[in-house]
Amino acid sequence: MAIAKMKKLTLLAEHAHKEDVLKRVQEMQSLEVTSLADKDDEDLLKEFIRETPVSKTQDLQGKLQDIEYAIDYLDDYVIQPGLIEKLKSKRDVYTLSELETHVEAANIDTSLDLVSVKEQEINTLGEELKRLKQEEQFLRKWRGLNFMPNEVDRFNLMHIMIGTVDIEHAEPLIDTLKENGKIYYEEVYRRSDEVAYLFILPKDDVETLTDSISQYSFQELNYDYEMLPEDALYRNLLEQKEKRETLADHKKEMEGWKSVYKDLQLAEEYYYNLSERNKAKDILVDSPHLFMLTGWIEEEKVEELKSSINLAVGENDVVILTDEIKMEEYRDVPIVLKNNKLIQPFEMITEMFSYPQYNEVDPTPYMFPFFLIFFGMIGADLGYGLILWVATFGALKYFNIEGSTKRFLKFLYILSYPTMAFGLFFGSFFGIELPIQVLSLQDDVIEIMIISVAIGIFQLVFGLIMNGIIKGRQGQRASSYIDGYAWAMMLVGVVLYVLGSMVWDVSLLSQIGIGLALLNVVGILVVSTISSKNKGLGFGLGLYNLYGVSGYIGDIVSYTRLMALGVASANIAMAFNLIIGFLPPLIRFTVGVVLIIALQALNIALAFLSAYVHSSRLQYVEFFGKFFEGGGKPLLPLRTLEKHIWLKKEANYKMEE
Repeated sequence: MAIAKMKKLTLLAEHAHKEDVLKRVQEMQSLEVTSLADKDDEDLLKEFIRETPVSKTQDLQGKLQDIEYAIDYLDDYVIQPGLIEKLKSKRDVYTLSELETHVEAANIDTSLDLVSVKEQEINTLGEELKRLKQEEQFLRKWRGLNFMPNEVDRFNLMHIMIGTVDIEHAEPLIDTLKENGKIYYEEVYRRSDEVAYLFILPKDDVETLTDSISQYSFQELNYDYEMLPEDALYRNLLEQKEKRETLADHKKEMEGWKSVYKDLQLAEEYYYNLSERNKAKDILVDSPHLFMLTGWIEEEKVEELKSSINLAVGENDVVILTDEIKMEEYRDVPIVLKNNKLIQPFEMITEMFSYPQYNEVDPTPYMFPFFLIFFGMIGADLGYGLILWVATFGALKYFNIEGSTKRFLKFLYILSYPTMAFGLFFGSFFGIELPIQVLSLQDDVIEIMIISVAIGIFQLVFGLIMNGIIKGRQGQRASSYIDGYAWAMMLVGVVLYVLGSMVWDVSLLSQIGIGLALLNVVGILVVSTISSKNKGLGFGLGLYNLYGVSGYIGDIVSYTRLMALGVASANIAMAFNLIIGFLPPLIRFTVGVVLIIALQALNIALAFLSAYVHSSRLQYVEFFGKFFEGGGKPLLPLRTLEKHIWLKKEANYKMEE
């Protein structure tokens, strides 16, 4: 339960073996390849080219983007399995060789062209349907027009005008026409925003009418069809029907493209893996005949990687060396957290805060029991815990859930146990008090608050002792006492004083507590002064360090949230039960059942969210701050994508293992 021990690996081989070596490195997914081109070791690199070569990485990235786009496009058309079926199904498993063989035989360029052509056809149909829809709207408005507008131009004495005007200008326009007295008008259609009119007037009055109606933004009809609006509308609707049927046929055809869809998914895996290997090639250094690769790897995986590479290229054709990590390299060493299966899901809490540095400790196992207690105290309901247990156990047992989702479900599954345990301790079952309980969330609030503070003080003392141990191992003896052991003993002294004077009335115990606290106050001042070259400055720093007591008071008070949130959740659940209990029997056992389920579900969500957020906060602020610096970076090995499939090691390597 610690940080994995790392090694610095250097590999030397002929150019002919570069691709095979990188495949085995990628297959192992345990070596982070680093660049040697920016190192200053001239003796090591004098025979090697230090410039980054021109690579195909950008071309591969472009190809990968095309594949990803095609997959995203097909997602909307290819029939997908249902959620339950998807959760139950397992991914296919390939070796790198099997994946490459499949992709190379699939002719991915043809599949991309096929998707591209189909996309263009669908887009064209969509644009045409959009145009036809707009045309339909136009024709529907004018379908009452039973003559062709261009036919009336042959009249010798009369002139016909057809057009539209905004609805707010319709009435003033008609008033103007009525004043003229020579113009016949007829309303063709009326909409919420415009009105269409037919005007018949003597040709001699056209200019006068045009001048009169121009102020009302009259828009004359521009009719480009060779048939009546009614007939044009009928043709339009037939054309729309044909286009929709063609579009449906295209979509129906794409629903059956499961093989194309699968080939593209495998191609995404293949080209991602190839792209990552090319990125690694860009940071290698080359001589005319050899190449050199360096990186970080877990010590326990060195032999496994050596065996894999030796089998791929021959033991005599590659040189693999490993070096111990130097102290000056600690800040550069990537981190791998190593914990047992029980604690492993809780690494996500540490990762969200920060990875430790290589010379620090992994705080996950030390935080683990406290997180269980805090989450349980805030959730604190047997019924809520049972629901969490059933949901997570069922999902892990009956569904094929993988990756980070599986880790999170395991995290919640483990947390269901302290939730149920504290639910029994406090005698709470969906807000109903059980007949057997140790403390009541309604009646024993003060006692629960004292327990919360006691747990908090214990965690603070534990964190301070951890700080003293870590600083001592790092050779910072003065700091280990000043920032660790001294404050831990001062808190213990305060606790002894409180117990001796306020709880048990034992004066000797309270005096020991005062003495322990004062002794370490003096100790902080003395050690700060002695360890500093400038004694006056050291004494001042010691006084400033003692000023931190106000921060510890705030830290201790923060733990009362365990009581507050647990009591709040229980009382909300109880209030919901009371509300439903006041309903008449008929409503209570009909609508009331649905209502109580919804209300309790809301409280469950709030309770678990509060438990997760505030338990994390107590670790990050109150606990980690006492001994954990962080600032490390995770190991980023040359790895495969494994988005759609799982990759396995080559068969000959597995047999060797």
